[in-house]
Amino acid sequence: MHSFNLLMPTELIFGVGRHQEIAKAIKRYGKKNVLIMYGENFAVKSGLLNRVTDLLESEEIDYVLYGGITPNPEVKYVREAKRIAKEYEVDLILAIGGGSVIDVAKSLSVNFYYDGDELDFSKRIATPQKALALGVILTHSSAGSEMSGSCVISEAALNFKQGFRTDLVRPIFAITDPELTYTVSPYQTAVGIVDSFMHSLERYFSYSAEIELADRFAEGIFITLKECAEVLVSDPTNEVARANLMLASTFSHNDVTGIGKKVGMPAHALEHAVSALYPRIAHGHGLAIIFPAWLTYYFEELKYKIDRFARVVFDLHDENLEQNARNGIEALKDLFIRLGLTLTLRSVGVKKSDLETLADIVTFNGTKDLYHDQKSLTKHDIIKIYESCY
Repeated sequence: MHSFNLLMPTELIFGVGRHQEIAKAIKRYGKKNVLIMYGENFAVKSGLLNRVTDLLESEEIDYVLYGGITPNPEVKYVREAKRIAKEYEVDLILAIGGGSVIDVAKSLSVNFYYDGDELDFSKRIATPQKALALGVILTHSSAGSEMSGSCVISEAALNFKQGFRTDLVRPIFAITDPELTYTVSPYQTAVGIVDSFMHSLERYFSYSAEIELADRFAEGIFITLKECAEVLVSDPTNEVARANLMLASTFSHNDVTGIGKKVGMPAHALEHAVSALYPRIAHGHGLAIIFPAWLTYYFEELKYKIDRFARVVFDLHDENLEQNARNGIEALKDLFIRLGLTLTLRSVGVKKSDLETLADIVTFNGTKDLYHDQKSLTKHDIIKIYESCY
């Protein structure tokens, strides 16, 4: 087990109806002037934004609004919101939404005090030194951004989509109210479940010792996500499943399933290239396509761990280890299919002629291999993986 530091400074405020405590939470942290950030539809159409602003007004908390943030968010939102945040001298960013809104808010939080280009942190040109306080009202169980130190931002003109990590962007509080997810569409629920799976699957399939507490945490999350998925396929508004899905999503990406491990996220890197070139593709859908292909490509290196995954998560027990491991991969794919997702790049509109371009994005035009502790991937390997799931 590797040495590690684990910092989880976010106050998790969980439960039905807890979004109504937003003003009290803001006052408890001594904040008085808030920039509220939100997406294209839900916050406004559901009335949530109005409820939040009414609550802030009742406690005499000043606020300014910035909305319309889209999935796979671009850096333009950070730049526009930064001007507003500076002009109004805000002391807290409040993100109302899912991973996309939260990522823009995270990027803004560190760029607020930075005079360089707003993509410098994602390009690893600079390291954040200070951040504006950030709070969250979560409306979609998916990215786990509400307690993570990760942030991903895009710029379509550059075919760029990269993330950076720093504990500075972890929110000071996150209100996770399952009630706000009851009307999430079946498709968005599906891609959210996949994204939640992947945050711990990538950690799980990084090198593990024979005894690894992080893997036990991950397996509990996998089983919970699988059970929630099975329930929500037939009963999309099931309150118990929605609550457990929200909590599993949060803990899948707050680092507990990676403690003591050297974690790589190669499937995320492969998917980021896809949604950088094709921004309309949902991140979770891209991962559902790519991860089984990646796992198959690594079969010889990972077959013992895949066998364990198949036995613990899907209760598969073929006497032949290799066959059981392959059955586990198929069981994962079948789960994604039952959620209503297609599992080829062609089905989501990717052109075969773009596969090499995708590999160039991942490898910086073939100059850098994609690291994984079992074996790193060359540009040639990456093209093969894309071809296998085309």
